[in-house]
Amino acid sequence: MPQTKSKWNLFQIKQCNVKLGQALLHDEQALASFCEDFGKLTHSHPVAIFEPETTESAQLLIQHAHANKLPVTLRGYGMSQSGQSLAVPGGVILNMKHFDSVADVDSHSIWVEANASWSTLLEKTLQQSLIPYVVPNNCNLSVGGVISAGGIGASSFKYGSVTAHVNALKIIQANGELIQVDSQSSLMQACLGGQGRFGLITQACIALRPCCKFIRTFFLVYLDKESWLNDLHLCRTKADFVESFCTPAIQGARLSEKGRLPFAQWLYAIHISIEYNDSAPDFSNLGLRPWRLIHTQDESIHSYLHRHDSRFNAMKVTGQWDLQHPWYECFIPGSQLESLDELLDSLPIHYASVVHIASVAPVYPAGFLQLPKSNDIVALMILNPGLPTAFIPSCLQTIKYLDSILLPNGGKRYLSGYLGKSLKTQFWKNHFEERYEDWIGLKKQYDPQNIFCSLLHRY
Repeated sequence: MPQTKSKWNLFQIKQCNVKLGQALLHDEQALASFCEDFGKLTHSHPVAIFEPETTESAQLLIQHAHANKLPVTLRGYGMSQSGQSLAVPGGVILNMKHFDSVADVDSHSIWVEANASWSTLLEKTLQQSLIPYVVPNNCNLSVGGVISAGGIGASSFKYGSVTAHVNALKIIQANGELIQVDSQSSLMQACLGGQGRFGLITQACIALRPCCKFIRTFFLVYLDKESWLNDLHLCRTKADFVESFCTPAIQGARLSEKGRLPFAQWLYAIHISIEYNDSAPDFSNLGLRPWRLIHTQDESIHSYLHRHDSRFNAMKVTGQWDLQHPWYECFIPGSQLESLDELLDSLPIHYASVVHIASVAPVYPAGFLQLPKSNDIVALMILNPGLPTAFIPSCLQTIKYLDSILLPNGGKRYLSGYLGKSLKTQFWKNHFEERYEDWIGLKKQYDPQNIFCSLLHRY
């Protein structure tokens, strides 16, 4: 399916302004903020930006684009890294900034608009002692953006992805029609993890579960991988949230073919969090054997779910937020962790300051989020806070290296991270495997004019 042949121009913009009763933004200052995404590794120049204030105005814009075969890129907070939220040449960005309201809790679910943050959602649900089954680590992401990618969090070891717990969606189709669909709909399953290719999600109904008022977290450190992996497996039966990672203790610089390079002794960590109301859990009842229990922490569940806010705020205060972010995120079979030591030793320390390892339960259906064919799945993630330009080439080379060893052995890239430039058709065939025909066929079915496209997904 080729990119739409038509491109937006000044005539199209003026024509649309009259139809919509709301101007498309096309001045230089307005466009500047939409030329890059969070990764800052990919760039494009949209013709204009449309920020609909109502569902009806979004429908009118999409109807106009459909009738004239004009490209539209959907954008929330722009937190991707490979151009998923960047316009194709001659394209317009539909910015969802005004779609941020949250309805009241209805039994064990809640309707939210697509650009509402998880933080705003939690403000409502925690009043009823309810939370989503999976909450992303960054609560300031938009709900629509996360479910368009897939979404994982500290409870994914038990509940899988965010997309596995969406009850229904309201979607503006490529012809401008607004419909509500449930999990039995092929359009809904296409939009979950669908990268904005199949329709504009305006609202989502998120399933909720009961939660306790407090959380106790045990901070554990391990010297050897085997003990760490063993406890990582054991803790799943009693934990509500688990975070695990590998962190380098730098030991100086050793000689190499490239001169002296930093090297490290890697340590392994697990943060095990358990909900409670009255009686806090006792570590001795968990049956775990870390090298050290270095800290025990009690806090409200609200405080816990926002535990990473300080890290993201520090990135902004120090300027790291404005640097480039070549993040690497890949789902792999747990068996690949057998060679984790060798992999860690190969990573440049300036890039892999922390390597996150998150267990992910294979809970289906999860839309187009692709996971390895395994009952033991982990996400391997390098989420560097930001790097200056001089370090970027070595990081991109490391990403290629990781792909070369992880993807041929069953790995699946999480499509939020940096995937590289000019991806070939074969990448997508390998990624989706038997679902590739659905990826292409559902696009033809729901968006035959290919108006929903982006710099990453041109068709």
